[in-house]
Amino acid sequence: MTASVIIASSTAGQARQAVGPFNVTFPAGGDEIARDLPGVAPDKVLPAQAAWTLSAWVRPSERPGTPALIAGVGDPVGKGRYLMIDAAGLGVTSGGQTVRADVAWTPGQWRQVVAVFAEGTMRLFIDGKPVATGTLPGDAVKARLRLAPRKVPGFSPYAGHLAGFRYDGTARTPDAIASMAASPPDDALTVFDTGSPTWPVQVKQMYGQVAPQDPWTLPNSLAPKPTPVAKPAYAGPALVSDSPGLWTLKRWSLIDAPSVAAGGAAISTPDFDAAAWRAATVPGTVLTTLVDRGVYADPDHGLNNTLIPESLNKQDYWYRSAFDAPSDLSGKRLLLTFKGINYAGEVWLNGQRLGSTKGAFIRGQFDVTGALVSGKANVLAVRVSPPPHPGIAHEESLTAGVGENGGMMALDGPTFVASEGWDWIPSVRDRNTGIWQDVTLRATGPARLGDAQVITTLPKPDNSQADVEITVPVENLSDQATQITVTATFDDVRVAKTVLAAPGLTEVLFKPADFPALSVRNPKLWWPNGYGDPALHALTLTASAEGQHSDRKTLRFGMRQITYDLSLMNPGGQLRRVEVDFAKARQLGQKVTDGSHEGIRKVPDGWATSLTAEGDRSPAVRDVPETGLSPHLVIKVNGRRIAARGGNWGMDDWRKRVERERLEPYFRLHREAHLNVIRNWVGQNTEEVFYDLADEYGLLILNDFWASTQDYQLEPQDVPLFLANAADVIKRFRNHPSIALWFGRNEGVPQPILNEGLEALVHDLDGTRWYTGSSNRVNLQNSGPYNYREPDTYFSEHAKGFSVEVGTPSFPTLEAFKAAVPQEDLWPISDSWAYHDWHPTGNGAVKSFQDAMAAKLGPATSLEDFERKAQLMNYETHRAMFEGMNAELWTKSSGRLLWMTHAAWPSTMWQIYSHDYDTHGSFYGVKKAAETVHIQMSLADHRLALVNNGAINLVNARTRVRVFALDGRLLSDHVVILSAGADSVSVGKALELKATLATEGAVIVRLDLASAQGQALANNAYWIAGDAAGSRKLSAMPSQAVSLKIRRRVEGAEAVAVAEVTNTSPAPVLNLKLTLKTSDGRAVLPAYYSDNYLTLAPGERRTVEVRYPVRAANDKLDLALRGWNVTPTSASLP
Repeated sequence: MTASVIIASSTAGQARQAVGPFNVTFPAGGDEIARDLPGVAPDKVLPAQAAWTLSAWVRPSERPGTPALIAGVGDPVGKGRYLMIDAAGLGVTSGGQTVRADVAWTPGQWRQVVAVFAEGTMRLFIDGKPVATGTLPGDAVKARLRLAPRKVPGFSPYAGHLAGFRYDGTARTPDAIASMAASPPDDALTVFDTGSPTWPVQVKQMYGQVAPQDPWTLPNSLAPKPTPVAKPAYAGPALVSDSPGLWTLKRWSLIDAPSVAAGGAAISTPDFDAAAWRAATVPGTVLTTLVDRGVYADPDHGLNNTLIPESLNKQDYWYRSAFDAPSDLSGKRLLLTFKGINYAGEVWLNGQRLGSTKGAFIRGQFDVTGALVSGKANVLAVRVSPPPHPGIAHEESLTAGVGENGGMMALDGPTFVASEGWDWIPSVRDRNTGIWQDVTLRATGPARLGDAQVITTLPKPDNSQADVEITVPVENLSDQATQITVTATFDDVRVAKTVLAAPGLTEVLFKPADFPALSVRNPKLWWPNGYGDPALHALTLTASAEGQHSDRKTLRFGMRQITYDLSLMNPGGQLRRVEVDFAKARQLGQKVTDGSHEGIRKVPDGWATSLTAEGDRSPAVRDVPETGLSPHLVIKVNGRRIAARGGNWGMDDWRKRVERERLEPYFRLHREAHLNVIRNWVGQNTEEVFYDLADEYGLLILNDFWASTQDYQLEPQDVPLFLANAADVIKRFRNHPSIALWFGRNEGVPQPILNEGLEALVHDLDGTRWYTGSSNRVNLQNSGPYNYREPDTYFSEHAKGFSVEVGTPSFPTLEAFKAAVPQEDLWPISDSWAYHDWHPTGNGAVKSFQDAMAAKLGPATSLEDFERKAQLMNYETHRAMFEGMNAELWTKSSGRLLWMTHAAWPSTMWQIYSHDYDTHGSFYGVKKAAETVHIQMSLADHRLALVNNGAINLVNARTRVRVFALDGRLLSDHVVILSAGADSVSVGKALELKATLATEGAVIVRLDLASAQGQALANNAYWIAGDAAGSRKLSAMPSQAVSLKIRRRVEGAEAVAVAEVTNTSPAPVLNLKLTLKTSDGRAVLPAYYSDNYLTLAPGERRTVEVRYPVRAANDKLDLALRGWNVTPTSASLP
């Protein structure tokens, strides 16, 4: 944009100036440009009777359907003054007064328009000639320029060129205007800015901790130095059979490479002396092995991590496995697969170097036919190298603060970049170096099956048919053409195809057009949590060569189709609101979107991907109504809009202990909290079990690759390596129905060569999902905030559209915190708190949380008091985050993800449960707000809303509204009737609470929802105060008595404790928490509570079920009860 500014003089504090010229082209779908007047404060106004002039050359590209504002000064909705154009002329408008003249114009033609404001008159000039005059409204105007303003009620967006637009702080004379009209713009010499710029490249970066930390800022503990505790090492067989022809190598040993003089050729022989090596934990990292063997104390606890040296990430390691191979492998083709080595591995077998791997997420696959000896001892040795740029650790303390997020490791691309240290985990000392995934041996005949792809489409609107397409790569390992038969079976479907395969790779395609059985009638579909069952189908693939069985593979897939509502810029500059079906585009052989830097365009309220020329006319892209969400994403599964509620996982476990038994409770907790989305942040959770569990629990995955924040993190330096890891990940995991889309980078777009390479890989190797370079901003909301904000602001200010990151502090339960921090460091707030993420600085700085606690509930006097108050705040803020989304669902919001739901280690910050599975107030606030049928009250304006996430209409549902004084007096009791269609929200009237709050200071609002027939559907309760003084009255509520009865039953592998809790007092009781404990006071975990942190009205009875592993049922257990204003009690389980 070309602009000049001239300050002429100043009269009565008001600058008389010329601002401009501005030369801009505005696509119809692009954004506006806004500027404050130089020398004038943004909150100042231009006097109503001041003399000034607006002038411009305009070249519209299309005729507006309604008048369009070209450019002007002030608020276009209010008293601003704007040049305008309509289908038949040009004009000027101000404060509802319009002066215009009919003038013949055609798109692509330059016309001059000038408006002079002076002496109470608006005068309009077109092409240098005066054409109309009108009365100037007597209103002051805000001193802000807006060019082609968007989203102005009653006006279309201006589309076309604007040249020489100026604001002059004087009334230009007719002669001056005529002179200006004699010099139209010269396109060849005019440089135009745009209202729709393309995405910028990275221009700055940081590289983490740049020097060792000052010693006096390191964290300190009052606790004694811990004693490491060793775990028993694996003692089973070295080679374990998983299925016919497939084994896993289970027994390994480990040593640091500097301690061994020999090389791989010697180490990988049976005679090598490995007696000094440690038994290794595989899958696992080096640090996991060292902790398991008792070298270091558990780094999860206290400041133990600071006692582990950083030297672990600055040396290589040898892994060694000696095993006896099966005796029946003669004539077989043998494939050795490393499912994950971080970061690089050099592989040796029986004295031979097999090759190498690089990148944490690519499989290392080696044909060991001839190298592995059947029926005899074999030795496998792997030299593992850590990421080459481990960076320098920052140790958070109250003095040092939070430090940078990551650093040098971003250069290394496909690895666990967060292990350098982030604001949710400390530096992992080995940077997660090791054989972190399984190692398998597979025996086949001459035909070996590759990574099949299964694609489901739903061709009928009623989803009564699922078309299943299966592509099976098969490799002919012989040296001659071979008859290969591939068979695919699932459910009651069996199809087979025989091909004459040349040596090398052949693809065998099964399509419904050729195999009618693949058009499945009345299919069992996969649905996200809360929308139906996540049905999975087991597919068995076999290959035979010349009639002889050769190979067999199994996989699971879901019958589901995912589509995306997006606002996309088309080649003509229009912003289209469309539903994109990438699976259909794949069938048509079309690339329909352009996510390159040039294809990402600035649009009103954000950024948007573009449609390609063929995408703009593709039947895979269809227009849908604009409901106010533009440009933001809506995810649809099987044709149904999904209200995306979920959270980010930074890392499943900060030390990559990712066995299924450890991870499954986390997925179950997400399901029980009524969430349906997990974001795989920076791809740090990319392993089979993660996707398997997401499939089983109906949790959609927003899947990142391994680049982080633009203009902050370094760019990955080895693009081919990055793309090779990405290609393997796509092929390996693309059949998981849970994967909803692919993000190229966390918060920004990868550098162009990488971004375009990733988009091409997703198109070529997947073809059914949306790829977007950025996890935010591009058809998504920007990130944050991350610190405490008042709960009512989540209804009015934050996380609009599809928001992928919004967070707030979330302190754990007393039990979880005491399990993570030594007694000596528990209170007052100490370095151990800061080290476990209670941040004194940074995005999640806790000052606003602690200030709010002190102001509204009183300063904490002990750990127990702090935790009690924190849980009240946890519940309220986390419920508000999702209720705020509910209140504007499908109009201003379509998705909201917490930063974070999951804690990678024992944390005090962003989470809804603790790393040990304990659930605190945040969890139950989320669970309440995200339930399928929900009744709520806005904290911003006290308006009721009925939320129906179900598939059945709710008609004339009855909400009983009771308002209690804190002492239990019933102040109000009435019924509100609301109806809500399926997948919709119905907003009702606001409750009149102002007068009551003025009198009482604070009240309890209780909502009970029932169907028209009287069936209880939902309930909710709020503690509402008029101000901070009123809120502090909550802390003065006296403790009340409640009764607790309990019984127990066993259901399979789970025991169920059934608690009946009754508020026997005359006053409400708040945040009543149940905790199942062992006789020594430890929480039984995992345990799944049907509800917790209850608020009960006087006399109310509530039944809560607690499910826990049956192995704990034989222990002596107590169910303890505490709360905000409750006399603690407990009951022993029978």
